[in-house]
Amino acid sequence: MRKSLYSILMLVLLLPILAACGGGDTTGTTTTSSPAASASPAGTDASPSPIVTESAPAETATTAATTAAETTTAAAEATSPATEGTATGNAGDIRVALVTDVGKINDGTFNQFAFEGLQRAETELGVQIDYIETQQPTDYEKNLDQFASQDYDLVIGVGFLMGDAIKAIATRYPDVNFAIVDAAPPDAPSNVKPLLFKEDQAGYIVGTMAALLSQTNTIGVVGGVEQVPAVQRFVKGYEAGAKAQKADINVRQVYLPSFTDPAAGGEAARSQIAEGADVIFGAGGQTGSGAIQAAAQGGAYVIGVDQDEYNTTFRQGSGEGADRLVTSAIKRVDNAVFDTIKSIVDGNFSSEQYVGDAANGGVDYAEGHDAASAITPEIKAKVDEVKQGLADGTIQTNVEVQ
Repeated sequence: MRKSLYSILMLVLLLPILAACGGGDTTGTTTTSSPAASASPAGTDASPSPIVTESAPAETATTAATTAAETTTAAAEATSPATEGTATGNAGDIRVALVTDVGKINDGTFNQFAFEGLQRAETELGVQIDYIETQQPTDYEKNLDQFASQDYDLVIGVGFLMGDAIKAIATRYPDVNFAIVDAAPPDAPSNVKPLLFKEDQAGYIVGTMAALLSQTNTIGVVGGVEQVPAVQRFVKGYEAGAKAQKADINVRQVYLPSFTDPAAGGEAARSQIAEGADVIFGAGGQTGSGAIQAAAQGGAYVIGVDQDEYNTTFRQGSGEGADRLVTSAIKRVDNAVFDTIKSIVDGNFSSEQYVGDAANGGVDYAEGHDAASAITPEIKAKVDEVKQGLADGTIQTNVEVQ
Protein backbone atom coordinates (compact mmCIF):
# COMPACT_ATOMS: atom_id res chain seq x y z
CA MET A 1 0.00 0.00 0.00
CA ARG A 2 2.85 2.37 0.93
CA LYS A 3 4.61 1.42 -2.34
CA SER A 4 1.46 2.25 -4.38
CA LEU A 5 1.09 5.63 -2.73
CA TYR A 6 4.75 6.36 -3.49
CA SER A 7 4.27 5.49 -7.20
CA ILE A 8 1.22 7.76 -7.49
CA LEU A 9 3.08 10.61 -5.84
CA MET A 10 6.03 10.27 -8.26
CA LEU A 11 3.70 10.28 -11.27
CA VAL A 12 2.01 13.47 -10.09
CA LEU A 13 5.41 15.16 -9.72
CA LEU A 14 6.69 14.02 -13.17
CA LEU A 15 3.65 15.04 -15.28
CA PRO A 16 4.42 18.80 -15.37
CA ILE A 17 8.02 18.03 -16.30
CA LEU A 18 6.96 15.80 -19.21
CA ALA A 19 4.48 18.42 -20.48
CA ALA A 20 7.13 21.12 -20.38
CA CYS A 21 9.46 18.94 -22.51
CA GLY A 22 6.82 18.54 -25.28
CA GLY A 23 5.96 14.97 -24.50
CA GLY A 24 2.49 13.53 -24.72
CA ASP A 25 -0.41 14.14 -27.12
CA THR A 26 -0.16 17.35 -29.32
CA THR A 27 -3.72 17.53 -30.61
CA GLY A 28 -4.43 20.54 -28.45
CA THR A 29 -1.61 22.66 -29.97
CA THR A 30 -2.74 25.72 -32.05
CA THR A 31 -0.90 26.65 -35.28
CA THR A 32 -1.14 30.28 -36.49
CA SER A 33 -1.65 30.59 -40.29
CA SER A 34 0.20 33.11 -42.47
CA PRO A 35 -1.74 36.36 -42.99
CA ALA A 36 -3.69 36.63 -46.24
CA ALA A 37 -1.97 38.63 -49.03
CA SER A 38 -3.34 42.15 -49.54
CA ALA A 39 -4.92 43.20 -52.81
CA SER A 40 -2.77 44.92 -55.40
CA PRO A 41 -3.51 48.63 -55.83
CA ALA A 42 -6.18 49.25 -58.43
CA GLY A 43 -4.80 49.77 -61.91
CA THR A 44 -1.55 47.82 -61.45
CA ASP A 45 -0.56 44.52 -63.00
CA ALA A 46 0.79 43.02 -59.77
CA SER A 47 -0.92 39.80 -58.62
CA PRO A 48 -1.58 38.92 -54.97
CA SER A 49 1.16 36.70 -53.52
CA PRO A 50 0.16 33.03 -53.03
CA ILE A 51 -0.76 32.06 -49.47
CA VAL A 52 1.44 29.34 -47.94
CA THR A 53 0.57 27.66 -44.59
CA GLU A 54 2.26 24.73 -42.92
CA SER A 55 0.08 22.14 -41.19
CA ALA A 56 -2.68 24.69 -40.59
CA PRO A 57 -5.93 23.45 -39.10
CA ALA A 58 -8.65 22.80 -41.68
CA GLU A 59 -10.85 25.68 -40.46
CA THR A 60 -7.98 28.19 -40.52
CA ALA A 61 -6.83 27.12 -44.02
CA THR A 62 -10.36 27.44 -45.38
CA THR A 63 -10.67 30.96 -43.97
CA ALA A 64 -7.35 32.00 -45.52
CA ALA A 65 -8.34 30.60 -48.91
CA THR A 66 -11.67 32.44 -48.78
CA THR A 67 -9.92 35.69 -47.89
CA ALA A 68 -7.48 35.24 -50.77
CA ALA A 69 -10.29 34.58 -53.24
CA GLU A 70 -12.16 37.69 -52.11
CA THR A 71 -8.98 39.76 -52.36
CA THR A 72 -8.22 38.50 -55.86
CA THR A 73 -11.79 39.23 -56.97
CA ALA A 74 -11.54 42.78 -55.63
CA ALA A 75 -8.30 43.36 -57.52
CA ALA A 76 -9.76 41.98 -60.73
CA GLU A 77 -12.80 44.24 -60.42
CA ALA A 78 -10.58 47.25 -59.81
CA THR A 79 -8.63 46.65 -63.03
CA SER A 80 -11.50 45.67 -65.33
CA PRO A 81 -11.73 47.66 -68.61
CA ALA A 82 -13.61 50.93 -68.36
CA THR A 83 -16.84 51.46 -70.18
CA GLU A 84 -17.63 54.60 -72.17
CA GLY A 85 -17.72 57.70 -69.98
CA THR A 86 -16.12 56.13 -66.90
CA ALA A 87 -12.79 56.96 -65.34
CA THR A 88 -10.07 54.36 -65.80
CA GLY A 89 -8.02 55.19 -62.70
CA ASN A 90 -4.89 57.20 -62.07
CA ALA A 91 -3.41 58.83 -65.18
CA GLY A 92 -0.13 56.99 -64.62
CA ASP A 93 -1.95 53.68 -65.06
CA ILE A 94 -3.55 54.68 -68.37
CA ARG A 95 -1.95 53.34 -71.55
CA VAL A 96 -2.43 55.04 -74.91
CA ALA A 97 -1.04 53.95 -78.27
CA LEU A 98 -0.78 55.59 -81.68
CA VAL A 99 -0.67 53.80 -85.04
CA THR A 100 0.57 56.11 -87.79
CA ASP A 101 -0.52 56.16 -91.37
CA VAL A 102 2.19 54.99 -93.77
CA GLY A 103 5.17 57.12 -92.83
CA LYS A 104 7.12 58.25 -89.80
CA ILE A 105 6.44 60.19 -86.62
CA ASN A 106 8.90 62.80 -87.88
CA ASP A 107 7.31 63.26 -91.32
CA GLY A 108 6.95 67.00 -90.68
CA THR A 109 3.18 67.06 -91.22
CA PHE A 110 0.30 64.73 -90.40
CA ASN A 111 1.79 61.81 -88.45
CA GLN A 112 4.17 64.07 -86.58
CA PHE A 113 1.44 66.40 -85.38
CA ALA A 114 -0.57 63.43 -84.06
CA PHE A 115 2.52 62.11 -82.30
CA GLU A 116 3.19 65.51 -80.73
CA GLY A 117 -0.30 65.39 -79.21
CA LEU A 118 0.54 61.96 -77.80
CA GLN A 119 3.83 63.23 -76.34
CA ARG A 120 2.09 66.20 -74.79
CA ALA A 121 -0.34 63.85 -73.04
CA GLU A 122 2.58 61.88 -71.64
CA THR A 123 4.21 65.06 -70.33
CA GLU A 124 1.15 66.93 -69.04
CA LEU A 125 -1.18 64.09 -68.04
CA GLY A 126 1.31 61.40 -67.07
CA VAL A 127 -0.15 58.64 -69.24
CA GLN A 128 1.94 55.79 -70.62
CA ILE A 129 2.40 55.94 -74.41
CA ASP A 130 3.54 53.74 -77.26
CA TYR A 131 3.36 53.84 -81.06
CA ILE A 132 3.91 51.93 -84.30
CA GLU A 133 5.02 53.50 -87.58
CA THR A 134 3.03 51.75 -90.31
CA GLN A 135 5.14 50.53 -93.23
CA GLN A 136 2.33 49.62 -95.63
CA PRO A 137 -1.49 49.74 -95.66
CA THR A 138 -1.78 45.97 -95.29
CA ASP A 139 -0.31 46.35 -91.79
CA TYR A 140 -3.08 48.61 -90.43
CA GLU A 141 -5.17 45.90 -88.80
CA LYS A 142 -2.19 43.99 -87.45
CA ASN A 143 -0.72 47.13 -85.88
CA LEU A 144 -3.99 48.14 -84.25
CA ASP A 145 -4.51 44.61 -82.93
CA GLN A 146 -1.09 44.63 -81.29
CA PHE A 147 -2.24 47.28 -78.81
CA ALA A 148 -5.91 46.33 -78.54
CA SER A 149 -5.03 42.75 -77.62
CA GLN A 150 -3.04 44.13 -74.67
CA ASP A 151 -6.09 46.03 -73.38
CA TYR A 152 -4.73 49.53 -73.93
CA ASP A 153 -7.14 52.19 -72.67
CA LEU A 154 -7.08 54.08 -75.97
CA VAL A 155 -5.73 53.21 -79.43
CA ILE A 156 -5.52 56.05 -81.97
CA GLY A 157 -5.30 55.46 -85.70
CA VAL A 158 -4.08 58.18 -88.06
CA GLY A 159 -5.59 58.53 -91.50
CA PHE A 160 -8.71 57.96 -93.57
CA LEU A 161 -7.32 54.81 -95.17
CA MET A 162 -7.29 53.10 -91.74
CA GLY A 163 -11.05 53.40 -91.34
CA ASP A 164 -12.03 49.84 -92.22
CA ALA A 165 -9.25 48.36 -90.11
CA ILE A 166 -10.12 50.34 -87.00
CA LYS A 167 -13.80 49.45 -87.39
CA ALA A 168 -12.93 45.74 -87.55
CA ILE A 169 -10.59 45.85 -84.56
CA ALA A 170 -12.97 47.97 -82.47
CA THR A 171 -15.71 45.42 -83.11
CA ARG A 172 -13.36 42.65 -82.01
CA TYR A 173 -12.36 44.50 -78.81
CA PRO A 174 -15.50 46.26 -77.48
CA ASP A 175 -13.89 47.10 -74.12
CA VAL A 176 -11.04 49.09 -75.71
CA ASN A 177 -11.57 52.72 -76.74
CA PHE A 178 -10.45 53.90 -80.19
CA ALA A 179 -10.09 57.20 -82.04
CA ILE A 180 -9.29 57.79 -85.68
CA VAL A 181 -8.07 60.94 -87.38
CA ASP A 182 -9.75 61.94 -90.66
CA ALA A 183 -12.28 59.13 -90.82
CA ALA A 184 -15.79 58.36 -89.61
CA PRO A 185 -16.33 54.70 -90.55
CA PRO A 186 -20.02 54.01 -91.27
CA ASP A 187 -21.72 51.80 -88.68
CA ALA A 188 -18.63 51.87 -86.46
CA PRO A 189 -19.20 50.56 -82.91
CA SER A 190 -19.70 52.99 -80.03
CA ASN A 191 -16.09 52.68 -78.83
CA VAL A 192 -14.76 54.61 -81.87
CA LYS A 193 -14.38 58.40 -81.83
CA PRO A 194 -13.84 60.16 -85.21
CA LEU A 195 -11.51 63.18 -85.23
CA LEU A 196 -12.42 65.25 -88.29
CA PHE A 197 -11.48 68.64 -89.71
CA LYS A 198 -12.82 71.15 -92.21
CA GLU A 199 -9.72 71.14 -94.39
CA ASP A 200 -11.62 73.05 -97.07
CA GLN A 201 -11.65 76.05 -94.72
CA ALA A 202 -7.89 75.83 -94.17
CA GLY A 203 -7.38 75.49 -97.93
CA TYR A 204 -9.69 78.43 -98.59
CA ILE A 205 -7.71 80.68 -96.23
CA VAL A 206 -4.33 79.92 -97.80
CA GLY A 207 -5.85 80.03 -101.29
CA THR A 208 -6.87 83.58 -100.52
CA MET A 209 -3.29 84.46 -99.65
CA ALA A 210 -1.91 82.66 -102.72
CA ALA A 211 -4.14 84.60 -105.09
CA LEU A 212 -3.26 87.93 -103.51
CA LEU A 213 0.47 87.16 -103.65
CA SER A 214 0.57 85.84 -107.22
CA GLN A 215 2.07 88.10 -109.89
CA THR A 216 1.56 85.65 -112.76
CA ASN A 217 -2.11 84.93 -112.03
CA THR A 218 -1.19 81.22 -111.90
CA ILE A 219 -0.80 79.20 -108.74
CA GLY A 220 -0.40 75.48 -108.08
CA VAL A 221 -1.21 72.74 -105.59
CA VAL A 222 0.34 69.29 -105.25
CA GLY A 223 -2.03 66.95 -103.44
CA GLY A 224 -1.56 63.44 -102.07
CA VAL A 225 -3.86 60.47 -102.58
CA GLU A 226 -7.04 61.70 -104.28
CA GLN A 227 -9.25 59.04 -102.69
CA VAL A 228 -8.68 60.64 -99.28
CA PRO A 229 -11.46 63.20 -98.65
CA ALA A 230 -9.21 65.43 -96.51
CA VAL A 231 -6.83 65.85 -99.45
CA GLN A 232 -9.67 66.77 -101.80
CA ARG A 233 -10.96 69.32 -99.30
CA PHE A 234 -7.54 70.98 -99.04
CA VAL A 235 -7.13 71.15 -102.83
CA LYS A 236 -10.66 72.27 -103.65
CA GLY A 237 -10.77 74.73 -100.78
CA TYR A 238 -7.52 76.26 -102.02
CA GLU A 239 -8.97 76.72 -105.49
CA ALA A 240 -12.22 78.15 -104.13
CA GLY A 241 -10.42 80.66 -101.91
CA ALA A 242 -8.18 81.81 -104.74
CA LYS A 243 -11.05 82.23 -107.21
CA ALA A 244 -13.06 84.20 -104.63
CA GLN A 245 -10.32 86.84 -104.86
CA LYS A 246 -9.50 86.55 -108.56
CA ALA A 247 -12.17 84.83 -110.61
CA ASP A 248 -9.85 84.36 -113.59
CA ILE A 249 -6.85 82.96 -111.71
CA ASN A 250 -5.36 79.75 -113.11
CA VAL A 251 -5.03 77.02 -110.46
CA ARG A 252 -2.78 74.15 -111.57
CA GLN A 253 -3.44 71.03 -109.53
CA VAL A 254 -2.28 67.44 -109.40
CA TYR A 255 -2.92 64.45 -107.11
CA LEU A 256 -0.15 61.91 -106.54
CA PRO A 257 -0.71 58.30 -105.41
CA SER A 258 1.54 58.46 -102.33
CA PHE A 259 2.05 60.50 -99.19
CA THR A 260 5.70 59.43 -98.90
CA ASP A 261 7.27 60.38 -102.24
CA PRO A 262 8.97 63.78 -101.93
CA ALA A 263 10.82 63.27 -105.21
CA ALA A 264 7.55 62.93 -107.12
CA GLY A 265 6.21 65.97 -105.29
CA GLY A 266 9.25 67.98 -106.30
CA GLU A 267 8.90 66.97 -109.93
CA ALA A 268 5.23 67.98 -109.96
CA ALA A 269 6.03 71.37 -108.44
CA ARG A 270 8.72 72.08 -110.99
CA SER A 271 6.25 71.26 -113.75
CA GLN A 272 3.76 73.75 -112.33
CA ILE A 273 6.43 76.44 -112.08
CA ALA A 274 7.25 75.79 -115.73
CA GLU A 275 3.58 76.44 -116.48
CA GLY A 276 3.78 79.83 -114.78
CA ALA A 277 2.81 79.10 -111.17
CA ASP A 278 4.53 81.41 -108.70
CA VAL A 279 2.84 80.13 -105.52
CA ILE A 280 2.73 76.37 -104.72
CA PHE A 281 0.70 74.64 -102.00
CA GLY A 282 1.84 71.16 -100.93
CA ALA A 283 -1.08 69.14 -99.54
CA GLY A 284 0.13 65.56 -99.39
CA GLY A 285 2.32 64.68 -96.42
CA GLN A 286 5.97 64.12 -97.31
CA THR A 287 5.04 64.23 -101.01
CA GLY A 288 3.71 67.75 -100.54
CA SER A 289 6.75 68.68 -98.48
CA GLY A 290 8.97 67.61 -101.36
CA ALA A 291 6.90 69.81 -103.64
CA ILE A 292 7.31 72.97 -101.60
CA GLN A 293 11.00 72.37 -101.01
CA ALA A 294 11.61 72.11 -104.75
CA ALA A 295 9.34 75.07 -105.50
CA ALA A 296 11.01 77.27 -102.87
CA GLN A 297 14.42 76.43 -104.25
CA GLY A 298 13.03 77.35 -107.68
CA GLY A 299 12.05 80.81 -106.45
CA ALA A 300 8.29 80.36 -105.97
CA TYR A 301 6.42 81.25 -102.82
CA VAL A 302 5.24 78.11 -101.03
CA ILE A 303 2.57 77.03 -98.55
CA GLY A 304 2.87 74.09 -96.14
CA VAL A 305 0.18 71.85 -94.70
CA ASP A 306 -1.09 70.32 -91.43
CA GLN A 307 1.42 72.04 -89.15
CA ASP A 308 3.80 74.97 -89.56
CA GLU A 309 6.34 73.53 -91.99
CA TYR A 310 8.76 76.32 -91.17
CA ASN A 311 9.50 74.33 -88.00
CA THR A 312 9.65 70.93 -89.68
CA THR A 313 10.38 70.78 -93.40
CA PHE A 314 12.44 73.99 -93.34
CA ARG A 315 14.07 73.20 -89.97
CA GLN A 316 13.11 76.43 -88.21
CA GLY A 317 14.60 78.54 -90.97
CA SER A 318 17.84 76.66 -91.52
CA GLY A 319 16.53 74.73 -94.53
CA GLU A 320 17.09 76.08 -98.03
CA GLY A 321 14.07 78.05 -99.25
CA ALA A 322 12.71 78.90 -95.78
CA ASP A 323 12.46 82.54 -96.86
CA ARG A 324 9.88 81.53 -99.51
CA LEU A 325 7.44 79.84 -97.10
CA VAL A 326 4.65 82.40 -96.67
CA THR A 327 2.30 80.30 -94.53
CA SER A 328 0.99 76.80 -93.80
CA ALA A 329 -2.59 75.50 -93.72
CA ILE A 330 -2.77 74.46 -90.07
CA LYS A 331 -4.81 71.49 -88.93
CA ARG A 332 -4.60 71.00 -85.16
CA VAL A 333 -4.38 67.23 -85.08
CA ASP A 334 -2.18 67.58 -81.99
CA ASN A 335 -4.94 69.25 -79.97
CA ALA A 336 -7.55 66.73 -81.10
CA VAL A 337 -5.35 63.82 -80.03
CA PHE A 338 -4.47 65.43 -76.69
CA ASP A 339 -8.09 66.31 -75.88
CA THR A 340 -9.23 62.77 -76.65
CA ILE A 341 -6.59 61.31 -74.34
CA LYS A 342 -7.60 63.79 -71.64
CA SER A 343 -11.20 62.59 -71.94
CA ILE A 344 -9.98 59.10 -71.05
CA VAL A 345 -8.13 60.45 -68.01
CA ASP A 346 -11.16 62.51 -66.95
CA GLY A 347 -13.55 59.62 -67.50
CA ASN A 348 -15.78 61.29 -70.09
CA PHE A 349 -14.67 59.67 -73.35
CA SER A 350 -17.47 59.38 -75.91
CA SER A 351 -17.85 58.37 -79.53
CA GLU A 352 -19.19 61.79 -80.50
CA GLN A 353 -17.38 63.23 -83.53
CA TYR A 354 -14.88 66.00 -83.04
CA VAL A 355 -14.85 68.49 -85.94
CA GLY A 356 -12.08 71.08 -86.04
CA ASP A 357 -12.91 74.26 -87.96
CA ALA A 358 -12.12 77.97 -88.15
CA ALA A 359 -14.59 78.72 -85.36
CA ASN A 360 -12.98 76.49 -82.72
CA GLY A 361 -9.37 76.89 -83.83
CA GLY A 362 -9.19 73.41 -85.31
CA VAL A 363 -7.94 74.93 -88.59
CA ASP A 364 -5.88 78.09 -89.05
CA TYR A 365 -2.95 79.55 -90.95
CA ALA A 366 0.66 80.06 -89.84
CA GLU A 367 2.71 83.23 -89.79
CA GLY A 368 5.15 84.06 -92.57
CA HIS A 369 8.37 83.91 -90.54
CA ASP A 370 11.27 84.74 -92.88
CA ALA A 371 8.87 85.55 -95.72
CA ALA A 372 6.69 87.87 -93.63
CA SER A 373 7.76 90.93 -95.60
CA ALA A 374 6.01 89.53 -98.68
CA ILE A 375 2.66 89.64 -96.87
CA THR A 376 1.56 93.26 -96.93
CA PRO A 377 -0.80 94.63 -94.28
CA GLU A 378 -3.54 94.68 -96.92
CA ILE A 379 -3.03 90.99 -97.73
CA LYS A 380 -3.01 90.02 -94.05
CA ALA A 381 -6.14 92.05 -93.38
CA LYS A 382 -7.98 90.31 -96.22
CA VAL A 383 -6.84 86.85 -95.08
CA ASP A 384 -8.00 87.57 -91.52
CA GLU A 385 -11.31 88.85 -92.84
CA VAL A 386 -11.82 85.62 -94.76
CA LYS A 387 -10.88 83.54 -91.74
CA GLN A 388 -13.43 85.41 -89.60
CA GLY A 389 -16.10 84.97 -92.27
CA LEU A 390 -15.49 81.22 -92.30
CA ALA A 391 -15.66 81.16 -88.51
CA ASP A 392 -18.95 83.03 -88.24
CA GLY A 393 -20.52 81.36 -91.28
CA THR A 394 -20.82 84.41 -93.51
CA ILE A 395 -18.41 82.75 -95.95
CA GLN A 396 -18.98 79.23 -97.22
CA THR A 397 -16.43 77.23 -99.21
CA ASN A 398 -19.13 75.26 -101.11
CA VAL A 399 -16.61 72.44 -101.47
CA GLU A 400 -17.92 68.96 -102.17
CA VAL A 401 -15.78 65.84 -102.21
CA GLN A 402 -16.31 62.81 -104.39
